[in-house]
Amino acid sequence: MSNGAETTALQQPTFPLKAPGTAVVHAGPRQSPRIVPVPTRCTEHVLELPEGTDLFAALEQSLTDFSVPGIMAEFVAGELGHIDYVHPAHGPDAEHPMSFTEAFTIDVPTRLRHASATIGWRDDSPFCHVHASWTNVDGETKGGHLLPGTTAGPNGLTIRLFALDDARLISDVDPETGFSAFAPHPVTPAHATASASTAPDLAEAARPADAVVSRIRPSEILDEAVLAVCRTAGFDSAEVTASLGSTTGAVFTGDSAPWPAVEFTHLSGTVTDAASETPQVTLFGEVVDVAGEVSFGTLESGANPVAVTFELFVRRTD
Repeated sequence: MSNGAETTALQQPTFPLKAPGTAVVHAGPRQSPRIVPVPTRCTEHVLELPEGTDLFAALEQSLTDFSVPGIMAEFVAGELGHIDYVHPAHGPDAEHPMSFTEAFTIDVPTRLRHASATIGWRDDSPFCHVHASWTNVDGETKGGHLLPGTTAGPNGLTIRLFALDDARLISDVDPETGFSAFAPHPVTPAHATASASTAPDLAEAARPADAVVSRIRPSEILDEAVLAVCRTAGFDSAEVTASLGSTTGAVFTGDSAPWPAVEFTHLSGTVTDAASETPQVTLFGEVVDVAGEVSFGTLESGANPVAVTFELFVRRTD
């Protein structure tokens, strides 16, 4: 097996490190608004990928197959074959404390643990963003930010797709952080225009939004952002799924992962009584840190600021 994470020395920080959960102020101009939510109708599909399938090509083809402007995805089960990936790294200086490693490669099948993806557009071409974790033949768990060229393994992959009718997901360079990030943009579906004349089309156009896809900017507290999105949308209860992004380290109940950045391979959770004075937000996450190590647990409330961006997806359950 070729795996650079095992054989290449990782860049060491040249600046003092801070405690997990310490917010980072980026060098670029602060952008507004800090939370960018777009309500949308969504339809769930299951995608089965056989061995050898190019993961990125298959996910990007789904935009055409389902005729939607954006998709959020949660991987369910299976194996990865060839993997190309990077993971978070220390940046060059205190003003730019986070970066990525060089690309690593794994050439033998690994068992999927978790993965999440955002599927949308960059420069008007299909583009996707995928974080994943896996267990190798030695029982070791690794993870990271997948790169094109990654394939499905011998047992294939099963993926839940949440096709979004009303949100176009566009990846652009963020002037605040200097990194590329997805943001949702509201769209008017073709069947909702005046040209739509059939009863099924008009009924579909009238169906209310049952989900919200959001971009969460740096330093916003993750669980507080989840609650704000639900309250703005009028969701009294909701589930969090198919979401990915980064926080400044991770603070779990009873554990942590190091500052300055971790990437989430999985985020799930529930919101109840959002409109009340005593809302309940419970989030469970799995993250990859600057050493390429994977950790997981229930997130501590009020303790996890976004590092670069978070692509958040919530579905109404009330």
